[in-house]
Amino acid sequence: MSKLLLAWCAVFGMLCAGAVGDHLYICQHRFSVKEGFYVYDTDCSNYDDQALAKANFNEDRELWIRNGTIEDVRQLLNGSLYDITNLKITNFAQEGSTAIPVFPIDSMRFSILDLSNDGIERLEITEDDHRLTHLDVRKNKLTDIGNVKHLIKLESLKVDNNAIESVSLDDFKHLWDLLVLSLAGNRITSITATEEISLLKLRSIDISDNQLTTLDVSMWRFPQVSTFYMHDNSLTRIDGLRGKFSKTWDISMGGRNNWDCAWFDRLLEFLKKDRQFAMQMFGDKPSCPDETRMEGFVCCNNTTNVISP
Repeated sequence: MSKLLLAWCAVFGMLCAGAVGDHLYICQHRFSVKEGFYVYDTDCSNYDDQALAKANFNEDRELWIRNGTIEDVRQLLNGSLYDITNLKITNFAQEGSTAIPVFPIDSMRFSILDLSNDGIERLEITEDDHRLTHLDVRKNKLTDIGNVKHLIKLESLKVDNNAIESVSLDDFKHLWDLLVLSLAGNRITSITATEEISLLKLRSIDISDNQLTTLDVSMWRFPQVSTFYMHDNSLTRIDGLRGKFSKTWDISMGGRNNWDCAWFDRLLEFLKKDRQFAMQMFGDKPSCPDETRMEGFVCCNNTTNVISP
């Protein structure tokens, strides 16, 4: 079947049946072929394993399966997706679909995995030599991500909007290629490290919208970080900051944080000393009754005499 006919079936909502030639007949009701194969309204309880193996994918080798039901995700990953390197399986947690509580990452073929909003409670990650460079597990139900330490080629890790309460950076110490780390919108109360963590390529950190009251970065060695978002926590100060983040210029510190004024004054002095920086604001300007508002939208309290950043 030609790509034109595949697209025609998608446009008119037809259910094309059979498994010959280069068909993408893998449990889909509607699909298109623009920039790779996109599969919608999936019911993978009776998919044809050989059909996908015969499909001719474009140069991107991308497959997007969006919402539905996958009866055996491990079989789908290891038995069918021979030519796929960029795999998106998303929105299986939405109404009318079936969530995927445990997702196995045990294939060395994929370089990009987008598993957002799938109802995932646990990732099973083997100790194989993975080629995975981008992992997106936003909007799931994960409580722990310690086993990402096996994904040593990761460049981007996005774990926003899960149920994580604590993070040990020790689990990241061998992710030397990591560029982006996003942990926003969890329930994180502590981020710890028992030894110096050197992520020399890291460019962006987002720990915003969590429940942090303290943060010690003395063990962090992230010299290339340019973006650091920490807004909407309950932070009053950051310990061990001296000499850190010399290239950071895009900063967000506002929202629910309630900084110590003396410490924050010294921080601003440090930030303005040798760089141009942008203090970002997300959401509404905070109301700071009986407090001092710094930089227009960051609240602080005159609560301590500690002034060293």
